[in-house]
Amino acid sequence: MAVANNPQIKYYPVKNGDMSLITLEDKTTILVDCNIKNASKDENDKSVYDVKKDLLDSIQYRNGNPYIDVFILTHGDQDHCLGFKDNFYQGNPKKYSKEDKENGLIIMDAMWFSPMIAEQYTNDNEDAYQQEAERRLALHLKDDDDKDLPGNRIRIIGYDGDKKYAELDYLRTKPGEIVTKFNHVEQTTFSVFIHAPFKIHLDSPEKDKNSASIVFQARFKEYSWSTDFSCLAMFGGDSDHTTWEQILERTKRFKNDITHKALDWDLFEAPHHCSWTFFNDTNEEEPKATSLEVLDYARQGAYIIASSKKIINDDDNPPHYDAKKEYLKKIESREKFLNTAIEPKESEPKPIIFDITSNGPARKTNQSTSGALTSSGGSGAASTIISQG
Repeated sequence: MAVANNPQIKYYPVKNGDMSLITLEDKTTILVDCNIKNASKDENDKSVYDVKKDLLDSIQYRNGNPYIDVFILTHGDQDHCLGFKDNFYQGNPKKYSKEDKENGLIIMDAMWFSPMIAEQYTNDNEDAYQQEAERRLALHLKDDDDKDLPGNRIRIIGYDGDKKYAELDYLRTKPGEIVTKFNHVEQTTFSVFIHAPFKIHLDSPEKDKNSASIVFQARFKEYSWSTDFSCLAMFGGDSDHTTWEQILERTKRFKNDITHKALDWDLFEAPHHCSWTFFNDTNEEEPKATSLEVLDYARQGAYIIASSKKIINDDDNPPHYDAKKEYLKKIESREKFLNTAIEPKESEPKPIIFDITSNGPARKTNQSTSGALTSSGGSGAASTIISQG
């Protein structure tokens, strides 16, 4: 297992898709989305990174079985959950078998689940995630003795429109709340501020999974008593400008931008793979003032990460060339804008890794994470600030 001395954030090169791994100082691992393709038959093909091998090399093992502490699916689009069904163990953790281990199935001690996933089915991986979440929620509904075992843990993020899980409010975290417990372990130097999804996304007659993505800020401190954060990293799935307008308005209204620095960022993963939709509708040429204001919360030395294919000057969206130009206006230099598809080089992409130090995120330049490129392509207790839902 690869072990870091400092907390780390790793952004995997999965072209137009998302997959990031947060590793805390105590080796707690939080996976944000997944995009795992089948292995390539050409072991000399270095143009596509073997994310599954790297993930297995980066996480912990219990009784020889690989596991992550928390899996966060921001939303159910295929490019955010590709490979989930075939690479993560689903079912009673007591029945995890030798065959499951041989197949490299990864146990998820805890899952974060947005009920929005249950409302719009689009692919088999999303359906598998939903079914596993519902299996775990059913254990709570019947107060099963095993409901809190690793592999059965779950947290509901946001609201559920049909109130199917109304009696499980103790599992729910809403916008404007801070999570400090991950996989039943209280963290003193790491937390997550939940920004979205909002209730309006579930009640809207025209529901859109992108706008209902889980949006959160990962917050690192050097010491438990520190009054400032050493790193603030924003994850937004495929959220669009309408979501960010609400995030900005509600966070400022409840003064969480000042009191809790909930909009500040050192690392900002460009939503929807550097799509124009963060800035405005696709048929609108001018960026929304609210989206630009969100980017103004960048701290000194901040980076923007585009988890997308190579960005070139064409009509694609995502990634969108004009969106990249807008992002570049908000950071100190072009070197602070990183495109996962071409780092460190286009012919051999590797994860973009940041060590979280007392002086902020420090990019690792010696990236010998897993070498061979052979693939193609917790359950948290929340302390309420003020509900923004």
